[in-house]
Amino acid sequence: MAADLKISNRKTVYRLIRQQGGLSKAEISRITGISPPTVLKIIDYFSSFGLVAETGAGISSVGRRPQLLRAVPDAAYTLGALFDGRRLSLGLVDLAGDVKAVRRSQTIPDLKNLLEIDLPGEALSLIGDQGIHPETVKGIGIGVPCVVDRSSDIVRFAPLAGVHEDFNCAPLLRSLESRLGCPAFLENDANVAALGEHAARGGGTGVDLILVELGRGLGAGIVLDGNLRRGPRCMAGEIGYLVLDPAWKASSDAPGWLERRMDLDEFWNEVEAERRPSAAALKRVVSYLALGLSNIVLALDLDLIVIGRTGIEHFGGDFLDLLKKELSRLSVLPALCEASVLEDPGVSGAAGMAAESWLESIFAG
Repeated sequence: MAADLKISNRKTVYRLIRQQGGLSKAEISRITGISPPTVLKIIDYFSSFGLVAETGAGISSVGRRPQLLRAVPDAAYTLGALFDGRRLSLGLVDLAGDVKAVRRSQTIPDLKNLLEIDLPGEALSLIGDQGIHPETVKGIGIGVPCVVDRSSDIVRFAPLAGVHEDFNCAPLLRSLESRLGCPAFLENDANVAALGEHAARGGGTGVDLILVELGRGLGAGIVLDGNLRRGPRCMAGEIGYLVLDPAWKASSDAPGWLERRMDLDEFWNEVEAERRPSAAALKRVVSYLALGLSNIVLALDLDLIVIGRTGIEHFGGDFLDLLKKELSRLSVLPALCEASVLEDPGVSGAAGMAAESWLESIFAG
């Protein structure tokens, strides 16, 4: 259809300019195969939103020198929020994915309180402090420690967020949108971190990974062939429920087998009391985490495991080395095991989710 081709062409041109920059309209036409008149229309359309701008004249052997184009990262901003049940991290991010400012605050394990009170206040304060006009903020993405059904905004399996039964967040999100003046999107915290990490590593279909978030609970986000894997019940990545004990009886009201064996509550009690975990607690967490991950690596043929920086900071400097050693012992398939390349992959990924939604509306306009 003509409309689909128009959207596809706009996506292609914008992503090329954002990735390479310093291209003339003729070069864009040559690289993409899109006709020069169509490229001209697309550039004029993007310019009306301030998404692209001329960056100077290029080189030409004959005639006028062509004007080169670049993407304008501060044409719009999005907000990325990450809530782990006790702390809120909130960042303002431009269209290039650069985090312009982050603020962190203590909160309570109450999702309703987060969406109704803490988040709108912190978001408006951050926007004001940065001197950003509210209309340039095009959306907010929110990562929460819950199973999130994106089609209905119903969350489940969310004890860390103070939710012990299915909870419909749609009314709270619509209220938040009204206060901020932009769309709000809810997603699992590990999923948004995986999206942020995938984008930071170049994106595309060539990067498969599992990103593990270690905190009061255990979760993961999985990217396969360039796409976040949610699953038909939005449970992909809930690795805390992995079972390797035939006598285990599962319950949605309690931690899963793997999370229970890791005993993260006891681990954090030790950290809070002694400022660091004991050797026995560290060994227990590493052993069971490696056991779960080695099976996931084999089942999905993954070659990259990423551990969120928050977990590494609290689990100590030896954690990653111990995990690598245990994985090499358990897994028949080699896999890189690395720390996140981002300080706040969840903030970046949540903001990126909102940015992609806004850009899709521009492409379709």
